[in-house]
Amino acid sequence: MERYYVDLSAVRKTSAIDSVSTILEFQKPAEFSTILFTGHQDCGKSTELKRIQKQWEEQYRVIYLEVNEETDINDARYIDLYLIVIKQVEFELRKLGLKFDTKLLENFESWFKDITK
Repeated sequence: MERYYVDLSAVRKTSAIDSVSTILEFQKPAEFSTILFTGHQDCGKSTELKRIQKQWEEQYRVIYLEVNEETDINDARYIDLYLIVIKQVEFELRKLGLKFDTKLLENFESWFKDITK
């Protein structure tokens, strides 16, 4: 990525990246944040997210998802997105030799049973 990256910070606002960094810097252990990163197609969202990932991957376990590779984005429902996230989190945990918290997994399974009835 470095080879192809063109630094456009002089003409692009970096406040989004700065905001994400501020949230992560002040976040306490076991505290979670939801951050929505949005913009029109080809505006550089993925590039900036990769930069954030590189900056924080030593302090956080970063799981980068490209949902359009997992499902047809034109036919995706929120349930599909939840399943993709759970699948990838489970995959990353398995790579680390870890497992889901049993209670968390039971809660998710219960929710999934209710939502798919």
